[in-house]
Amino acid sequence: MSSPAHGTGLPTRREGAIAVPARKARFEPKPGLLVVDKYRVDEVIGEGGMGIVVAATHVGLGQRVAMKFLLPEARRNTEVVERFLREARIAARVKSEYVARVNDVGTVEGDGTPFLVMEHLEGADLGVILRRDGPLSVEDACEITLQACEALAEVHAAGIVHRDLKPSNLFVTRRADGAPCVKLLDFGISKLTDAGDEGDDPALTATSTIMGSPAYMSPEQLRSTKEVDARTDVWSLGAVLYEAVTGRGAFRRETVPQVCAMIASENPAPPSSLRADLPPPLEQSILRCLVKEPAERSTLLELAREIVDLAPERARVSLERMEAMDRADGSKPRIAPRPGQASTSARAITARSQSTREQRAAPRGVRWSLVLLLVAIGLAGAGIATGRIDLHKLGGQVAAATGALPMPTMPSMPAMPPLASVVAPIASAVAPIASALEDPDTEEVDDTAPSSSAPIGSGGLAAGKPPVRVQPVKARPKSHPGKARHRRH
Repeated sequence: MSSPAHGTGLPTRREGAIAVPARKARFEPKPGLLVVDKYRVDEVIGEGGMGIVVAATHVGLGQRVAMKFLLPEARRNTEVVERFLREARIAARVKSEYVARVNDVGTVEGDGTPFLVMEHLEGADLGVILRRDGPLSVEDACEITLQACEALAEVHAAGIVHRDLKPSNLFVTRRADGAPCVKLLDFGISKLTDAGDEGDDPALTATSTIMGSPAYMSPEQLRSTKEVDARTDVWSLGAVLYEAVTGRGAFRRETVPQVCAMIASENPAPPSSLRADLPPPLEQSILRCLVKEPAERSTLLELAREIVDLAPERARVSLERMEAMDRADGSKPRIAPRPGQASTSARAITARSQSTREQRAAPRGVRWSLVLLLVAIGLAGAGIATGRIDLHKLGGQVAAATGALPMPTMPSMPAMPPLASVVAPIASAVAPIASALEDPDTEEVDDTAPSSSAPIGSGGLAAGKPPVRVQPVKARPKSHPGKARHRRH
């Protein structure tokens, strides 16, 4: 027999002389339950400490969906509730093929239990696959990693840092042709880099709060969960790839504090020490993701470029899409290069400046080429006159000095006398010619000044630059034919 407990509104049961409130029934989404008159629960497919996941059907569309419900004991923790709702809001911002879609969010009528509605996935997460089947083949590991790179690239472009990348948050499904297809899950502790994110819930971004899975967290994330950027996800992806090809975690110790100490101060064992057939380029790519200094760590785009040749050809599309995203906005690269690394636009500007300087220096180079050519002609004349010169060898020397094409093959003749005795008088004769070729009235060009195109209608002159002075040439008086004939007579 039971009666309402005083002040609680809950039924009680008698145990001797003490009245004990009965426990509130736990929420159980049993098969057949209709949620918000729209989703019919079909079966339970998973349960954790915080929530339960079921397969359901949208009765209006006949569409198969997955629903995640927050358990009553988790609902008492406001931080957990906020994380649960953030997952829906943040995941909805990303439209990547490799990010699990969240279609709806709401609460159960009368009970108030929060729920999410997501796309229904068939397969298993990477953590389950590794425990069940062991390490992946190199091709499968690289293909899955390329898809994860593309997913994270779009997540970062949307102003989001995931902060909880691990094997259990990479769900592997299969396409119709059997190829693997990754789905990135769980944005509950992700960070929005847009202004105003820190005001959502201070508990989620508190510096002293460690959020995530320590074995896959970067050194900077262990120091401060709040002060991290997209590079922490690169570290986590490197740790996931390490485990995918070796079957063991990169940082393994008996306790969480020991794991954190190893991440902060030690390097992982080389993956090849756990798998002898691992290609060296793949090992180097993994270790570059696990560099402790964020500024020296690989970027997602660099990692994708390094491993794409180790993946099936069909996986190359992920790299192509990432490169397209990187080129989409030249003023603000969506996949930023590492600090100190020149961007594509910066390299293009440098190349154009170098080309401009070479074009400006060309006239001076032409003048000296003429001088060298005159010397060569003089040497040739002297050698031919004495019959002691190899024209083919001389042509190669002139080509090396002036950049001109080699001379055609000529029959060799006996070697010429010492070159210095022939060059000295010719060089003395040519020196006045070289001086005459120099134009004292030509204005020197400052190679370091930035070039600018002349605006239309300015007469071909860039704004703010003085025109080049042109020395007028005086016309010579014409000789009268009659006077010339008179002088000859």
